[in-house]
Amino acid sequence: MPPSNSTKSSALNFKLTKASTLLDLFRGLAAVLVLVEHWRNMLFVDYSQLEHRHLFMMLPYIVSGAGHQAVIIFFILSGYLISGTIFRSLRSQRWSWASYLTHRLVRLWVVLLPGLALCAVWDFLAIHLRLAPALYAGLVDNHEIPNVTATLTLKNLIGNVFFLQTIAVPVFGSDQALWSLANEFWYYLLFPLVLLSFRRRTPNLERGLYVVIFIGVAWLVKGSILALFPVWLLGVLLARVKPPLLTSKVRNGMLICYIPMVFILAKVHLHSPLLDDYLFATLTFIAIWVLLADTTYEPQNSTLNRWSRELAKFSYTLYVVHMPFCLFLTATVVGGQRWVPNVVNATKGLAILMVTAGYAYAIGLLTEAHTDSIRKWIEKKLNLGTMPSSSQSNVRS
Repeated sequence: MPPSNSTKSSALNFKLTKASTLLDLFRGLAAVLVLVEHWRNMLFVDYSQLEHRHLFMMLPYIVSGAGHQAVIIFFILSGYLISGTIFRSLRSQRWSWASYLTHRLVRLWVVLLPGLALCAVWDFLAIHLRLAPALYAGLVDNHEIPNVTATLTLKNLIGNVFFLQTIAVPVFGSDQALWSLANEFWYYLLFPLVLLSFRRRTPNLERGLYVVIFIGVAWLVKGSILALFPVWLLGVLLARVKPPLLTSKVRNGMLICYIPMVFILAKVHLHSPLLDDYLFATLTFIAIWVLLADTTYEPQNSTLNRWSRELAKFSYTLYVVHMPFCLFLTATVVGGQRWVPNVVNATKGLAILMVTAGYAYAIGLLTEAHTDSIRKWIEKKLNLGTMPSSSQSNVRS
């Protein structure tokens, strides 16, 4: 049922707005972009390696090249949603580190732990069956897969469980997409540490302790993780500034202009990689800021809403589990050499893509779909008070 006139005149529940629907669409499509780039790199030769470079072939290569930009989108959405829960809990005086970390770890581990187990199964199975040994040895130049055999160790597995990949250990096995989860987890710690350090109500002794811990965590992660922290903080800024007052035509026009920039900036490098990331993050901040201004009612049974919610509800699972399974299918069907795209190969490749997405959806039904119930069970066992929930289904949160 649509809201009544009296409801329309007041502020809508955010979950009922078009902005909420579009945020879910954003994160769902971002996960798809990551999948598509990894899939294309595994299966098909680079555009520069094509003997005949027809103009019509450029489009699929452009569309399948924005996986890194999708991760930047994830970081900003994560900063927006996670900081929102923190601000609300502080305002309602329900903040606690125990509850906060329980939320974050349950959300991450419910998918990550099965994902790591499945990665080990698919990788060990492929290696045992000797499927495309060169592929699993990192000898196929597909920009994705290192020497998988060398990374399938208990030390690396434990390090990835505790988000130390790219810091103390390499990413486990073939699941190279997991690099960004280390960024996410440590941002979850860094932000409340710095926020509570500057909060007036924080006792001086606690304030000093938070500063020391923040410095220690920053020293631990340093490098690229710390360098991309400002990108995540742009999401925090989104949670603090009011959306602009724009007409629907202006708003839609700005969002339409943003879409090609996702793919253009994936191919055109204007500065250093870090400055390129900052530039794209700034444009993404503006796009989401504009998107948040659309507070009109979105029917919950509309096609847009149903597809957005469905795509978003397994986006984290899709991100975590797709690479090992897609690689296994690639080794089985394609072997150790990448395909030149043609009608037959494209048809086979699309089948692999759809099977991979279906696999992730099924895993999501067994894992990600039960996040809230698992968290509530753990909170009950630990006798923890619940924090205010996000007004939007969370991104890795």
